[in-house]
Formats: sequence, C-alpha cells, structure tokens
Amino acid sequence: MRYWMRIHFRRVFVDGLTHVPRKGPALLACNHPNSFLDAIVVALILKRRIHFLVRSDVFRKPAARFILSRLNMIPIYRLQEGTENLDKNQETFARCYDLLRKGELILIFSEGNCVVEKRLRALKKGTARIYFGATDWVQNLSVIPVGINYTAPYQFRSELMVSFGKAIETHDLQPVWKVEPAKAVRVFNDRLSEAMRNELLIIPKKDWDFGAEVLLNIHRLPYRFSFFAARFNLGKRLRDEQAFIAGILNEDVDVSQIEQAELLEKAWQKTGIPLGFHPRRVPNWNTAFLCAWFIPAIICALIHLPVLPLVNKAVDKTRKARQFKASVMFGSGALLSYFAFLIVSILFAALMTPWLLLMLPLWPRITWITLLWWEQLQLRRYSIQYSAAAAKHPELWPKLEARLRSLGAV
Repeated sequence: MRYWMRIHFRRVFVDGLTHVPRKGPALLACNHPNSFLDAIVVALILKRRIHFLVRSDVFRKPAARFILSRLNMIPIYRLQEGTENLDKNQETFARCYDLLRKGELILIFSEGNCVVEKRLRALKKGTARIYFGATDWVQNLSVIPVGINYTAPYQFRSELMVSFGKAIETHDLQPVWKVEPAKAVRVFNDRLSEAMRNELLIIPKKDWDFGAEVLLNIHRLPYRFSFFAARFNLGKRLRDEQAFIAGILNEDVDVSQIEQAELLEKAWQKTGIPLGFHPRRVPNWNTAFLCAWFIPAIICALIHLPVLPLVNKAVDKTRKARQFKASVMFGSGALLSYFAFLIVSILFAALMTPWLLLMLPLWPRITWITLLWWEQLQLRRYSIQYSAAAAKHPELWPKLEARLRSLGAV
C-alpha cells in the first residue's frame, strides 16, 4: 500500500517524524478532513504499528467487526450512534489503557467526525479522557498533534501533507484533573487545538474556500520538484503557505482579491488548460520519455482498462457521502489494480511464460512510471492547445500573466 500511496498522490510531504517516539506509548491527536484515508496515510508514513479509534457503526456487521478488529481498529461510540451505547466506551477506554501500558501508539481524530475542509473544529473530550485516564497506569505518555492537509481532497494525483508536531505540555494538568476534571479537559483541549493549528493550513471562513484554494494554487506555481521524487520534507513549504494564507486572509482581507481569483479560475476552466500553464513548463526531455516508455504504457493501460469502470462505479456510490470518495478511490483502485495484474500473471504462467511473474513485485513501480508518462503526455497536449489558443487570441496571454502577477504568483 505504500507503493499505492505513491500512485494515488502526486507528491507526499512529511515533517516532524522525530517528534513521534520510536518506542513507548503515545497518543496521536489528528484532524479529520478525509474519512478513512486519514488513518491509512498516517499508518503508511509511520513505521510503528498503530491502533485506531474508529466510529462504532462500521463494526455492526460480524464480518466487518472481524476484519476491522484485526486491522488494529477499536470502536468508539458517539452520541449520534445512540445514547444507549455510550456506556460501551468504558470498555473502549480500558482497551486503550491496556495498549498504552504495553507501549503502543493510538491514533485518535480529536474532532470526533469528518468534514472535508481546511479548518479545525472544536475538539471533543475523548482525547483528554483517554490521556487523563491512562496516566494512572502509564508513565511518560506523550500527546502528539498531527496535521493532515490535502491540496485537493477528492482528486486523484493531488498532494498530501502530513505534519507531526511537538508533544504538548500536559503534566501540570494531572493534579487539576483530580480536583476539577472539566477545567483540566478544557485547558487540555485549548493547548491541543493550538498545537494542531500550528500543523495545518486553515482557511478561516467557508465562503472563502474556493477563492483561497485558487490563490494557493497560484502561489504554488513557482514551486519546482524533482520529476521522479515522490516524497519531500514539508517544513518549509507548510510555513510558507501558512504565512501566505495569514497574509491574504487577515483582519484587513481584500475580498475583491478572492473574488478576482474565483472569476479567473472559472473563466480559465473553459480553455481546457490548467491555470498558469506555460509551454516553458514542458521539460526538454518530454518527447524522448514519451517515445521510450510508449510500449510499457500501452500494456499497462490495457491491463487497467477493465479496472477503471469498476473504480468509478465504487466511487459513484459515495455521492451521498462525498467524504468517503477519496478513501473508496484509494482502496478500490489499489485492490482492483493488484488483482487485475495477478490475473494477467496467472494467465501468462498458464501459457508457460512464468518468468513474467517476476514482474509482479515491480508492477506498482511500472504503474507509477506510466502515470508519470501520462502526465507528460497531458503537458504535451496542453502545449499544443496553448499554441493554438495563443495564435487565435494573442491578447489573452499577456492579460493572464498580468492577472497572475497581481494575485501573487511571482
């Protein structure tokens, strides 16, 4: 699945791994912007085994309960799952205390539910209750704030950013917990919220989401990344984008700038070319790469041809609950892709060509390079479209570049 994470995401940015203890107990307190995918990406980034607190309603069916419990998932009972079930959380807490006493990692989504947005919602009491309850049994328990940011949560081949912050200071709250539990929980959540915000990109108002995302994408235009690299250090980029957001969405925010960005994006979508594309962005080796990988790319595409409709069908079922779209896309894409190539490999073996089975471990990398090939093909297509549009509307492009400069794309 780590290979598939490279396929699903164009780039993965990580920071603060040194803040997660290599051994010993810790609570990972994370925001929750993208359903099950949030837990998956944290588990794939860290090398340590993680136990997850998961909404209890997914454990209702015996088969699901059997599988999920063996994937280190622990049910947490929320108010919306029925007040009659809340007492069952005592068993959940006892399970958490036992795991922490054994030196395990537990991931909890402290907001309590999933909403696809770049904001941190009010934290529930669960993280604090587990921490204070565990300190009677566990020594040196750390609470690590974790921030997950997606450049485009629903989009295949978007970017993922995961930041692990320093453990929050909590030892002084343990005496308070014994005297005034409510105050201890409130102060704990205030400290944790502040620490989590430090690891996140936050757009203050929902009305600004679209325009702010456009401005962020324009701000990212000057970024340059190594072509074959897929994992990068997040630290500098996160602080840069946090400063950019703070600069444009402060108390003196110029709403007209956000409105201009929205209008520019909507107008530019009609051209079929990504906003900010320029032929100089096409690398010199583009043509050579397209020719050299042409045959493997066609073979890979033919093998995946039956997979794509199945993935799309699975994703279509999430229309009423869009927060599951990316998770279903990630999981179904991985399983169906691997299964399709396994079937093809068995067929080749039956045809007395078993050496082709040696390709199976390489298949994720072949798929990944084919995706890079496809993206370079799209750049070539955009270049042709750009030249044709520039010849037809020569006055359009200087205006575009001037508008991009005015919106902060230096």
